[in-house]
Amino acid sequence: MPHRISATRAARSFAEILNRVKYRGESFIVERNREPMCRIEPVRRRRPLTTDNFAEFWKSLPRPDDKFADDLEEIHNLFRKLPPAAWER
Repeated sequence: MPHRISATRAARSFAEILNRVKYRGESFIVERNREPMCRIEPVRRRRPLTTDNFAEFWKSLPRPDDKFADDLEEIHNLFRKLPPAAWER
């Protein structure tokens, strides 16, 4: 649950807030006149991309069905039947 703080407090103790975000993983909602204005929270780090990560990701993707292949063939056939460009006539 994020801490709710005023914009004035956030401005006066910004370095402390950043340290709490970085080292404790805390989140803050900054309010002005009790209206939420922004959120300060830790950045989610991405894992470095390795061949193992990529293989795992690839396996998790949904496989196209036969309808997908049929759609691709239909699109290919549509482009094959295009009239010649005006400058080619």
